[in-house]
Amino acid sequence: MLTNLSRRSSTRVVATAGLCLALTATLAPAATAAPSPTQGLFGSSDATYDGAYRQSMAILGLVAAKSKVPASSVTWLVAQQCADGSFQAFRSDLSAPCAVPDPEAFSGPDSNSTALAAMALKAAGRAAQAKRAAAALRTAQNSDGGWGYTLGSASDVNSTGIALSALKAFPATKEANGPITRATSYLKRAQLPCSAPAATRFAMPYQPGQAANSLASVQALLGLAGTLPTSPIAASSVRGTTCGDPLIQTLAWHVNRVLATTKGRIPSPLDSSTTDWNATATGVMALASAGAAPSGIRVGIRALGRNTVAFVGSGSTASPAATGTLIQAAVAAGRNPRSFGTTGTNLVSLLLGTLQK
Repeated sequence: MLTNLSRRSSTRVVATAGLCLALTATLAPAATAAPSPTQGLFGSSDATYDGAYRQSMAILGLVAAKSKVPASSVTWLVAQQCADGSFQAFRSDLSAPCAVPDPEAFSGPDSNSTALAAMALKAAGRAAQAKRAAAALRTAQNSDGGWGYTLGSASDVNSTGIALSALKAFPATKEANGPITRATSYLKRAQLPCSAPAATRFAMPYQPGQAANSLASVQALLGLAGTLPTSPIAASSVRGTTCGDPLIQTLAWHVNRVLATTKGRIPSPLDSSTTDWNATATGVMALASAGAAPSGIRVGIRALGRNTVAFVGSGSTASPAATGTLIQAAVAAGRNPRSFGTTGTNLVSLLLGTLQK
């Protein structure tokens, strides 16, 4: 996926799949049953930790594929927005206000949900709600220029990259340019130096001063390069780079190098012996958005095409977030998301099949 959720699931910092939460329908004042809190939600698994995230990635995937976005899915996401414009992972009780951000418990409105929802709502034509989400992000930017997962928590590269992508979805204004400039400076300060070993040179850490992190690198590149959904563009080669080259160029060189040396399989930052397919798909999108490294894009999308089921699952239990991400990667790489990979999977139909009615 495109957020820090994989990190949180292993350490309670991020979760790709929520713990079970019993959701019961409430009664409206007229004694008629209110809509289910999951009506219009993509995926049947518990949404406690990833509701806004997976909904946003699903909507972005459908927009990228030029598929009609179900109105109920947009309505679901709009209803999740907090009074100040931000989003938390999931609100089971829409009549209650959003929780106060709690960095210790990783609860309350967060930068990842807010940023992804801002991009999804803009793509779906809900400009007013999207602008409010972007404004909430700008308000919550830390003094160092970055964002942490929970709004107000210590900055990290992953969250900063995602937030930067969201801010770039809106026309440049004096109000918006300041936060974008400060976020870019934060990422520049975090980048590993030219003196680092070749394998990690120009990579990004999860937080400044830490070791190279593959997911942080691709998410930072995506934020520096543009916004979601990514459009397919002609990419130029990245054969080499020097220490004085621009941040986006050196980071693209690193991401391309990782894809090239791992046969298109970006390793998990939590376990280097396993493949992080979300990071791989994000890397493809980031390189395409940066207009760089067709070789890395080709090798990454081929690996994803051979491992589609391993990444997104199958049938009604397919992951909406992974499927929406893979659709965007396919489109960015110039592949057909309706006949993708070695199995010719129709990713659009697969995603729509997970919608709760």
